[in-house]
Amino acid sequence: MLVYLAAGTVEFGFFFFARRLYIKDVQRRVVIYACFLGFFIVLMIFGIYIGILNNSTHYAISFMIFLICSQLLFVFDPRVNLIMNLIIVVVFSFFSFTFKQKFFAAMDTVNGAAAMLIGHVFNWTVARILIGKMDLTRKLEDERNLFREQSIKDELTGLSNRRDFQHGIHFYISVCRHVHQTVCAMMLDVDYFKRYNDHYGHPAGDCVLRSIGKVLMQLNKEESVFTARVGGEEFIVLWIENRIAETERVARKLRQMIINLGIPHEKSSTAPYVTVSLGLYVLRGGAPDTPEELYSRADAALYEAKRRGRNCIVLFDSGEAIFRTVELLPPELNVGRPRGRHGKKNQPDKEEA
Repeated sequence: MLVYLAAGTVEFGFFFFARRLYIKDVQRRVVIYACFLGFFIVLMIFGIYIGILNNSTHYAISFMIFLICSQLLFVFDPRVNLIMNLIIVVVFSFFSFTFKQKFFAAMDTVNGAAAMLIGHVFNWTVARILIGKMDLTRKLEDERNLFREQSIKDELTGLSNRRDFQHGIHFYISVCRHVHQTVCAMMLDVDYFKRYNDHYGHPAGDCVLRSIGKVLMQLNKEESVFTARVGGEEFIVLWIENRIAETERVARKLRQMIINLGIPHEKSSTAPYVTVSLGLYVLRGGAPDTPEELYSRADAALYEAKRRGRNCIVLFDSGEAIFRTVELLPPELNVGRPRGRHGKKNQPDKEEA
């Protein structure tokens, strides 16, 4: 009885440990197979003991039951399972013919082969069903993840959409309230975008928005900011920065990056190329603003930037409670478009023309 209990405990230990490690990590796959190999070795030794050494004049019924159960574990590929159990049956038959009468040994060999084949049929069937369910579950999970990602991404620019922005702004408000960090919200709007669409066409307008989306993605990587398209030609940027000088630097950088695109805009009243107006709201740490108030005050700063001539940055600091122009349009930029590295006027990419 103690031998049965000890062998069962060792088998269960090998099996349980290997199942816990059953992952797709290639580095651990050797450990997994080693554990299951140990499980089958213990099973084989135990089967030989209870089927031959402990009962040399009867059929090894207990061993046949163990053999079928091992096939039903469907841990390995069914073909691998079949090969391993074939090895067990061969070894078992060898010891059976060595220690038992030939009649009983022959019956053990036949019964062992039958148990192996019966278990293999069940193993193959169950494995196919389980693998099919796993593939279906994985496919549904991939589709669900894709749908979830698409539901929070803007299709045109690849940025976060308004739904994802709502989650993001609540996070930044929480940081402001509980961690007492300064939150910066910057809204930008393409200057005279309706005129651009009327003159160049809506497909060209979509290319402009995609170009600005790429700029914002680049800013996201370089400055660790949250960027989203909240509607039409309006975008918003959220980030945490306690130094006002750094806040203004990020705003200037974004404005200049869009100017450097050099996309022609003949109908603009600010410059012969595409520009943006930026409204920057700085929410000091610990302020009680709600997400709606943060958004509305950034929007008010954007409206003030448009009122002051567009293509500029207007800042509203919650600590000062006044609008302040960070950077106006330099007069020299009105005489021509920005130039590229070789002194030639920048041209938009072919897909953005």
